Amino acid sequence: MASEAASIGSTVLSAGSSIMGGRARSRELKGEAVMLEAQAKGVDIQAKQASERRREDLRAALSAYTAQRAARGLSLDTPSGIAIENELRRQAVRDESVERLGYTNQAGALRMSAAAKRRGGSLANSMGWLNAASTIMSNASDLASAGRR
Repeated sequence: MASEAASIGSTVLSAGSSIMGGRARSRELKGEAVMLEAQAKGVDIQAKQASERRREDLRAALSAYTAQRAARGLSLDTPSGIAIENELRRQAVRDESVERLGYTNQAGALRMSAAAKRRGGSLANSMGWLNAASTIMSNASDLASAGRR
């Protein structure tokens, strides 16, 4: 009788421990997901700042080009002048797009990791309950076997 009570007590403690462990792991993973989402938002801000810097750089390059042509007394609306300005714009847009893509990929990867952590958190909670149920079932089976002897 005393050994059965000890076994039941041990089972309850083990099951409770499994549930609490699952809950703790769930909170931990969900906390990590929140941090990853915050990092993704930070990357989004960096992307916007980088795009603005690129645009400022383009404006500065076009202004310098215009000033240089004006200082030499060259017309600003010649075909070659327009072609050079268009090429400067094309390169700036291309560079901005490549940089933006890098930031977008980085933010996307962080968001995917956050989603995976959230799913893992939900699974950890469920696994705690399943482990508790398994422990109870296993020990109940052991007690039933011992009672038949």
